[in-house]
Amino acid sequence: MPTTREVLDTTVTLEKQSMSLYARFAKIFAADPKLQEFWFGMARDEARHVGALALVSTVLEIEGKLDEESAISLEHSTIVRLRGLLAKYHRAAGARLKLDRALKMALEVEETEVEDLVAELLKAVQRPNEYERCLHLLVHDLGELSYMIERHCKDPALLRRCDALVERHAASLRVTSAAG
Repeated sequence: MPTTREVLDTTVTLEKQSMSLYARFAKIFAADPKLQEFWFGMARDEARHVGALALVSTVLEIEGKLDEESAISLEHSTIVRLRGLLAKYHRAAGARLKLDRALKMALEVEETEVEDLVAELLKAVQRPNEYERCLHLLVHDLGELSYMIERHCKDPALLRRCDALVERHAASLRVTSAAG
C-alpha cells in the first residue's frame, strides 16, 4: 500500500498535467476570447485542486500522518492509464486541433478517477468546507464544459456523458451539503 504522501504526489502530478493540457488549449484557441477564457477556467480549476492538495499535505505533515499507509487505494494500472491518456492528449494538442476534439478530450480527462482521488484526499483532512467548495467549483466547471459541448459539438452522446458526470458530482454535493 502506498503512503499518503505518495498518493498526494501522484495526484498532484496528474492534476498539473491536466492543468497544463487546458492551458495549452487556451493557447490553441486564443483567437476566440470566449474559448480562451473557458480553457483558462478549466486550467484554473486544476490549479485550485493542486493548491487544495498542497493544503492537505501540509495539514497531514503537521499531524504526522503524511507518511502513514494511505487509506485511499491507488492502483498502479490506473496511474499508468491516466498518465498515458494525458501524454497522448498533450501530443495531440497542436495548432490543428479542432474544438470538438479538444472538448471530447477534456471530458475524457474529467471522467477519470483523478477528480475522485482529489475528493477523497480532501476528505482525509476532515475539512468538509474544502471538499464542498471543491465540489461546487467542479460542478460549475463541468456545467460550462457541458454548455460548450452542446454549443460546439454535434455529438449528443458526448453531451449525455458530460451531463451524467455533472449530475454525479452534483449528487455528491447535495449529499455533502445536506450532511453539513
